[in-house]
Amino acid sequence: MVTAHIHSEYWQLKKNDLVENGDLKIGSVIKLEEYASNVLSKDPPKVVVILLNFEILGEMETNMQNAGGNDVQSKPAAPVQNENIEPKAVENKKSFYSKEPQNQISSSIQKPKSKEASAGSQGGATFNNLKIFGISSLNPYQNKWSIKVRVTNKSAIRTYSNARGDGKLFNVELIDQTGEIRANGFNEQVDKFYDLLQIDQVYYISRATLKTANKQYSKLDNDYEMTFNNDTVIEPCNESDDLPRISISLLPLKEIANKNANDYVDIIGVVKSTSDVTTIVTKATNKELKKREIHLVDNSNFGINCTLWGKQAEDFDGSENPVIMLKGARIGDYGGRTLSVAGSTVMQINPDIPEAHTLRGWFDQGGNEACMQELSNQLGSQGATGGGGSISSNWKYLDQLRDEKLGQGDKADYLSAKATILYAKKDNCMYMACATESCNKKVVDQNNGTYMCEKCAKSSTTFKWRLILSVNIGDFADSNWATCFQDSAEAILGVKAEELGEYKTNNDPRFDEIFNNVVFRDYNFKLRAKMETYNDERRVKVSVVTAEPIDYVANGRRLLQSIKAYAKSQ
Repeated sequence: MVTAHIHSEYWQLKKNDLVENGDLKIGSVIKLEEYASNVLSKDPPKVVVILLNFEILGEMETNMQNAGGNDVQSKPAAPVQNENIEPKAVENKKSFYSKEPQNQISSSIQKPKSKEASAGSQGGATFNNLKIFGISSLNPYQNKWSIKVRVTNKSAIRTYSNARGDGKLFNVELIDQTGEIRANGFNEQVDKFYDLLQIDQVYYISRATLKTANKQYSKLDNDYEMTFNNDTVIEPCNESDDLPRISISLLPLKEIANKNANDYVDIIGVVKSTSDVTTIVTKATNKELKKREIHLVDNSNFGINCTLWGKQAEDFDGSENPVIMLKGARIGDYGGRTLSVAGSTVMQINPDIPEAHTLRGWFDQGGNEACMQELSNQLGSQGATGGGGSISSNWKYLDQLRDEKLGQGDKADYLSAKATILYAKKDNCMYMACATESCNKKVVDQNNGTYMCEKCAKSSTTFKWRLILSVNIGDFADSNWATCFQDSAEAILGVKAEELGEYKTNNDPRFDEIFNNVVFRDYNFKLRAKMETYNDERRVKVSVVTAEPIDYVANGRRLLQSIKAYAKSQ
């Protein structure tokens, strides 16, 4: 398929009058003297032909005869998408406010009342002396257009560094009756437009640059994206409007199990619990990043963990169990199914829509005590609050480790268990490790006051203590050995590794007292089970991810849910 566009710059210089006076129209026969072509895509094939110079020879007759003498009705050519020609109307996109039953909730924008309201210029309306067009009619071969749009999402300001220097950028997502488009602002445009553009507000925009969209960053259904430049004009629209607020297709949580990792989904759920903000160091940039885990549930009686990042994680308040809607949340598969709020994700808290009101009523009238099927095997960070205690899932008794063959698959299995520490090994519970912050390799004492790290290939006069504690834990059903590393070991022993190392070095009796005091203490354990090979023998190794003191109120509520679920099954 070959699509012809007339390049606007040449028309401004040479050929505009042919369109304006009607000499060039549908049915015109032209002699093409000079042109250029660009291949936009190979599959499906799409070529843009730019007409640089041509001569009008005449017009096609309304009726022509074919070789057999039969009348053949000539077909008008498709309208050219140029700033001076009315673009072809397109089918409407989907929006938010009507339901489709069962598994998927979808919405549709009301059909535009006229062709002009769809893809072409809006009834002669203008902004900045330019006709107002629909988003779906825009392409890189136009430069005289304006649009009237609503902002549906705005990113935080991000910084970058490349060969040309440092910079900053942000992006917004825009919508009208015909579609959506992503717009980017860099450096000066960040200062000029970031505070002006606010989510859910309507604006007139003109004179931005259009280019092919980078689908790695934009998940919108548009082949193009917009970049603000020094000529871009943006003004708030204070008139009444019928623009859609968001285009979304909601999926019940239970359907996420059927999706693939890295897919993007639109969901709505109630925040049942939240974790404290924690800090991680990214491997790619070695920079610190804030994160917070929240646990979402819905009336399909499924639950899933969702990760918030950066400032959004720091500012989030889940203490009152809000309803949140996520457009474009990314699915992860680490420890079952999880969700992550990406930079392009739209998050609305307590949106004023029917689905949100339905979930609010369901949760308040007993949904908060319903027995959920958990899609996530992960446990959130320590210190989780709201809705009855820490984020936790996949509760098991220790005999189920063996009976359900947990950890014997290709991936690790995660489970939660309430258990008692029966014994803690103090022999070989810690070792001297490399003092380098990012290295935990065991060092060799050179007996000359220095310690050699084979991984870093260097010696140092200092080292750090690292814990690797083995504990035997048990419940009424069974017992099992589990390995605790630095953080979980310090939580159980109630002492930092450096302090414990001093007790060990100095033969301080407090070293033995610490190990004696942990016996017969109860914890809520988050465990990881994974098949490993040791001395040519394959066995399931159980590690402690977290060990938290028991919240007996939350624990009682969980037991009550289990009893109710058991009673219903009988």
